[in-house]
Amino acid sequence: MSHINIIVFQKKLARFVNVTIHKSVFYIIIVFFLLLIPLSFYLIFTSTQNVLAKHKIRNLTKENQSLKQELGVVKSQLDTLSQKLENLATLDAQIRVSANLELLPKDLRALGYGGSSENELSASVDNMIERAKMQEQSFRQLQGYLEQQSSLLLHTPSIWPVSGWLSSGFGRRASPFSGNSEYHEGLDIVAPAGTPIHAAADGIVRTAEYKSGWGRVVEIDHGFGYVTFYGHCQSLKVTDGQRVKRGDIIATVGRTGSATGYHLHYGIKVAGSWVNPLNYILTETTSR
Repeated sequence: MSHINIIVFQKKLARFVNVTIHKSVFYIIIVFFLLLIPLSFYLIFTSTQNVLAKHKIRNLTKENQSLKQELGVVKSQLDTLSQKLENLATLDAQIRVSANLELLPKDLRALGYGGSSENELSASVDNMIERAKMQEQSFRQLQGYLEQQSSLLLHTPSIWPVSGWLSSGFGRRASPFSGNSEYHEGLDIVAPAGTPIHAAADGIVRTAEYKSGWGRVVEIDHGFGYVTFYGHCQSLKVTDGQRVKRGDIIATVGRTGSATGYHLHYGIKVAGSWVNPLNYILTETTSR
């Protein structure tokens, strides 16, 4: 039997109709529908994938635009940071020049910065981190130097130790006892008995005692090679080993030892040698 009869109900005619088709045609129809089902699923799946892909592309596009904007902000901030580092490097160089310190190596001061791609910006960030570390080390070095200089200033004799009248200067003079020429290793400052004598700088009392010829004396070691000497004192207000600050009262004016009147003999040693105290006194309160 090479044909197949199919009974079909026709609604318009309101009756059943007998349709005869060849078996080969029937099989072709069956195969077509069997192939149509997976094809339909494939088309639905592909269409769905296309929709999801388009949605993902739109999201990625938005994210890309957002990242570009953020990258622009980051680059702007890096530009600002780079300029600040340049300013700090300039300030660093100015301080070093004024302090007579060696400048940082030029290749370290000129670490590069530039580019707008992610890799270039990453390299720039690394360079700026290195520059910041280098600058921090440099400022720490400058801080140490300035602290040392500040300490040096505090320990350098720089004020009149007593308020009075300068009767004899540093250098050769006629001895007040014999009239012969002698070398005077300090200043004689005349003042009333009991006038306070002040430490000329920060330091540690090396000696506070009676010495033959000098009477009651105070010696202060200020460090950095500076030592000050205060002779002919009436009374001593400090003891050996005591720390003093510039301006502290250490003794009072007297005429102990070999002295023709009430006065303070004030001397300064630098690296073991007597120097003219007038070269170190910065204040102008004592009459001459």
